[in-house]
Amino acid sequence: MSIDFKKNYFELFGLPVQFDVDNSQLAVAFRALQTQHHPDRFASESDEARRIAQQVTSFINTAQETLKSNRLRARYLLSLSDVDFDDERDTTSDMMFLMSQMERREVLEQVPNAVDPFDAVDALSKDVKAENKALEQAFETAYDAGDLEEAKQVVLKLKFFERLLGEIKQLEEKLEDEAL
Repeated sequence: MSIDFKKNYFELFGLPVQFDVDNSQLAVAFRALQTQHHPDRFASESDEARRIAQQVTSFINTAQETLKSNRLRARYLLSLSDVDFDDERDTTSDMMFLMSQMERREVLEQVPNAVDPFDAVDALSKDVKAENKALEQAFETAYDAGDLEEAKQVVLKLKFFERLLGEIKQLEEKLEDEAL
């Protein structure tokens, strides 16, 4: 039942340490580890064995969630290179980027008032997803080139997009609910 908690998440799933991840290979490795280490398999074991199974499963779940998310995977790659993040203080200081984020939020606020809110939210979503993809590519380029500071700045920007994409999804769901 033992698992090496010192392995990095990529090693745990038998994946190369890189930004681009084969999601189907990740899913297969995740299911295999979950099957092998799931706490239900240790229900009749000692309290210690059940506790260890819970810890192992938690480690596997955290690793899978991290590698499945492009932003979290990018951040994790940087952490493996000893790049630290301070969630309380770290943010981008790129004023053009911050202004574009403010403009996007204004557009998002106006979507319900558009002539066709569904077209408006679709257009915004498409635009945001395209820029998010470009940022992911910028991260991969900076990371592969060893420019870890630039890669970190991109990760900070990706956090804005993750939040914005979540808000867009909520608005889409709200519009669909109201249309029913």
